[in-house]
Amino acid sequence: MMTSTNPTQPIWADAHVHIYDCYDLEQFLDAALKNFNATAQNSGYSQAETALLFLTETAQDHYFQKLIQSTKQEGNSNLMLKDWSLLGTEENCSVYAKHSTGQGIFIFAGRQIVTAENLEVLALLTADEFADCLPIDSTIQKVIDKGGIPVLPWGFGKWMGERGTIISRLLEQKESFPLFLGDNGGRPTFWTQPVYFKQAEKQGLKVLPGTDPLPFASESWRPGSFGFAIQGSIDPHKPAQSIKEILLDPNTQLQNYGTQETPLRFIRNQIAMQLVKRMRKKG
Repeated sequence: MMTSTNPTQPIWADAHVHIYDCYDLEQFLDAALKNFNATAQNSGYSQAETALLFLTETAQDHYFQKLIQSTKQEGNSNLMLKDWSLLGTEENCSVYAKHSTGQGIFIFAGRQIVTAENLEVLALLTADEFADCLPIDSTIQKVIDKGGIPVLPWGFGKWMGERGTIISRLLEQKESFPLFLGDNGGRPTFWTQPVYFKQAEKQGLKVLPGTDPLPFASESWRPGSFGFAIQGSIDPHKPAQSIKEILLDPNTQLQNYGTQETPLRFIRNQIAMQLVKRMRKKG
């Protein structure tokens, strides 16, 4: 049974999540719930009553469709879950993962798009797909037209030089469309806060943090460990609509949580990702 959250209750969210085929879904969900609960307990709560995972899938990934299909099968038979069950909502972009203890996590569909400028745009809260390699202005507008929330996520080396100028220009055009920036737990501790985060905050734009786990089985423990908390109420039947209204409200205050990547782990992950990219090119 999904119940609406209390209006004064905190909502814990990870705004940049991937579920890769190399992940064990049961372990992934267990880890996310554990991370959300640990954060809530550090803030003085017994557990995370309301937790959210925002998927940001690339053009090659369609794990959310597996989740949706599972809600239509008795016992979620296609995913072979033990302590979790997946329930549908009245939306095509959200599912509810319920643990046997009664706790649960809302999971939202979303896409990660690469633009013509080789910048990334996240399309949160939408089950629609978007073409890569289009100009960034067009991409952002298409996300909005489909009812999604556009986010420009930080990426190692992505916001430098000419591409950084594009980010700054888009922030200056904030009256033209709703826009968010995104931070992620993969940003190393030695990397100072990007100047564009400060620019966004001065202009009243929100920065949405998320873990952005990498496509390695060892990364499946990370979701829920880096994100933000807000106050609000989620309609269990239309959770995506609820959180969208909360995020677009200029009065909503975000409280970030989690720690950045250690230098050693950051360097190791960068080397591993370069090897993965080379293997994909050869394949």
